Amino acid sequence: PSWIQSPSEISVSLGQMVALECAVANVSADKVNVNWIRQSPGQKPEGVLLFKTDLSIYRALGIPEQYVSSRDASNKKFLLTIRDVQEGDDSIYFLTCLLDEHAEVGGGGSNLPQPRIQLFPPAQEELATGFATLTCLVSSFFPGYIDVLWMRDSQAQAQAQGVRIGLVALGEDKTYSVSSYLTLPDSEWGLDASYSCVVKHESLASALEKNISAKDYKRQ
Repeated sequence: PSWIQSPSEISVSLGQMVALECAVANVSADKVNVNWIRQSPGQKPEGVLLFKTDLSIYRALGIPEQYVSSRDASNKKFLLTIRDVQEGDDSIYFLTCLLDEHAEVGGGGSNLPQPRIQLFPPAQEELATGFATLTCLVSSFFPGYIDVLWMRDSQAQAQAQGVRIGLVALGEDKTYSVSSYLTLPDSEWGLDASYSCVVKHESLASALEKNISAKDYKRQ
């Protein structure tokens, strides 16, 4: 399919609502999966929303509920609406389209690039400061909508418990990567608990998991 995004630039005041519009041609709109992407000044491109033909929406990590995607099938248009615009919403927005029948080849997304996980222990220099940060690097996945969770001895760790996540970045190979971090007091890391980075993505039939423990790290 081909598409036209209009207008090319929109000025809006803080707190207002804005709607970005894209029209597709040469194909029925209800056969197209739309991947909205943005690139903020000084940042790499990152996924925003994936709007699928069945009207389901996949929201990228860190994208708030004020971003809403919709479809006007009769006019072959897709809309990205941003409510209560804030300074951080100032970006270049663009999209990619994927025909539904193309997405179904291989049975439910098995042909999509699957994520890889690398899990890194705390640096020795950080341990001397009284803290320990575990890093989970997830790479080589597409599209850019993914869930990254931390588990401690099979118990989920909430964001308020020292979990933070970076931007989802689009690489030169057209796949995405993201890093998630779990920061603990050094005393907790020393308890030899088992920590897991768990990834859920539409290319995976089940969650992907990688484990690490202070006990194993001390053996190295």
